Amino acid sequence: MDNPTFQRIIEGDMDAYSGLYKEYYKRFFNYGRKFTTNIVLIEDSIQEVFLDVWNRRDKLSHVDSPNYYLYSSFRYILMKKIRQHDKIVFDRSAEEDYEFSIENVIVSNELNEEMKTKLQHAIKTLTSRQLEAVFLRFYENLSYQEVASILKISVKATYKIMARSLSALKENIMFLSILF
Repeated sequence: MDNPTFQRIIEGDMDAYSGLYKEYYKRFFNYGRKFTTNIVLIEDSIQEVFLDVWNRRDKLSHVDSPNYYLYSSFRYILMKKIRQHDKIVFDRSAEEDYEFSIENVIVSNELNEEMKTKLQHAIKTLTSRQLEAVFLRFYENLSYQEVASILKISVKATYKIMARSLSALKENIMFLSILF
């Protein structure tokens, strides 16, 4: 395992555990908001993931990718809770603008605000599945294999979703460029 923080948690380091919790809380909260507006379910799921990590830390030495492990655990727990309480809905009604790595690349490449606005509009045209795949792949930097596993689809299907997502983004940005 390449992650020293995760290794320290396995060894029982409470400070490392606390740091990992702080690092992932907001990320999980934003990710969870894409499925439900029920904040209690999201927060309960985050708590459960980290309780499991601490309680099972002696069995985590086999984990090769802590990021993947944490995301797949969080998604599994949240989906289970949603099925028990709500319908699964990829929430687009939240007024918050979620940061995607694609947006960060655009900002870091110093593209103008108009392009950023066009990208945000284009992202809103993606299907729920496409949006989730783009979020996991670009914002959380998960591999295609990890995204496939989290979404419970094949790696080939993940590549197709990503290709269609990126193509849709490109078309929508070009369309918006023509309009404005």
